[in-house]
Amino acid sequence: MKPMLFFIILGLLAGTFLFYRIQPLSATVRINGTTFIVELAITGKEIEKGLSGRSSLAPQHGMLFLFNHKEQYPFWMKDMKFPLDFIWMDGNLIVDITKNVEPMEYGVIPRIKPIVPVDKILELTAGEIDAAGIQIGDTALFNK
Repeated sequence: MKPMLFFIILGLLAGTFLFYRIQPLSATVRINGTTFIVELAITGKEIEKGLSGRSSLAPQHGMLFLFNHKEQYPFWMKDMKFPLDFIWMDGNLIVDITKNVEPMEYGVIPRIKPIVPVDKILELTAGEIDAAGIQIGDTALFNK
């Protein structure tokens, strides 16, 4: 009986771990009174995949890329199916904005990078920056 109970508990723990690890980590980002629900991209694999392959995002949803150090990280639109807005951040400060980057067209993959080193990048559906009135110099509040 005890060995069976051990394996049942072990199975439940493993299942719980897999369920929570499969679910993307999420948080909220608040800028100018608008709250965005974001998936977090932290690992190299998550950062490389980003939003590629998805057909759309819900309004006020996005992906927040978190880096350990500041750099002018280049981003590309490989396998994207819809245009994006990019908010480039140094800590909580918005230091650059790139709007309405179109997905790959005619075999050309658009590549962009910020004008200064950053440690966070927020990707949103194109038009979200204008809808929220976000500008360089605004601050972002993060909450998990």
